[in-house]
Amino acid sequence: MITDIVFDLGKVLVPFDWDIAFRRLRPHLPPNLAALLDHDRKSFVDLVRDPSVQLETGKIDFDHYRKIVTDILSVQLSEQEFRWIWCDIFWEDREIISLGRDLSSHYRTWLASNTSRAHYQWIVENFPDVVFYKKAALSFELGVMKPSREYYRKALNLFGIEPGSAVFIDDLKENVDAAIEFGMMGIVFQGRGQLVHGLKELNVRVPDAKEFDN
Repeated sequence: MITDIVFDLGKVLVPFDWDIAFRRLRPHLPPNLAALLDHDRKSFVDLVRDPSVQLETGKIDFDHYRKIVTDILSVQLSEQEFRWIWCDIFWEDREIISLGRDLSSHYRTWLASNTSRAHYQWIVENFPDVVFYKKAALSFELGVMKPSREYYRKALNLFGIEPGSAVFIDDLKENVDAAIEFGMMGIVFQGRGQLVHGLKELNVRVPDAKEFDN
């Protein structure tokens, strides 16, 4: 019996697009890195992957991250400019947030996210309706990220729930697979209708289900 619904944040409740940040960043880049961004996005992202993991596991703060990244990319950006470029990439999915809020009337709802303090603060300040959940398990606070088994152990301990009572919703299959291996049920998020269908298949009572079935 499902009593707990655990939502991912990015690309579930709040879609995002790193291309927004890259477009704003590109004019500041030296020619060689601008060309790398244009022609080999993966290699460009790999340049800042390690400090990004450190940021999202709480090992460095945002100011330290900014200094590392601006040095790697050879750009001159103020703290305000950098924060705007890095953080203003999200928008809210009002239908999914509304669904989550409605589900909160009948189930305990939680948040489980790989994120940084800067991104999380930006999201809750700009989209306050997203905070319908009881508690959030945030990678920068837990010191570990999905799909690590340790992440799920820490998250469920924080929530005070058992895995068998919970369904985990995430846009990444590897994260859902790890949650299932940990003992939860899982849904790989692909859209509103698919999510509602998956919840109903698990006998989750979806308020006003017809509204979300299209």
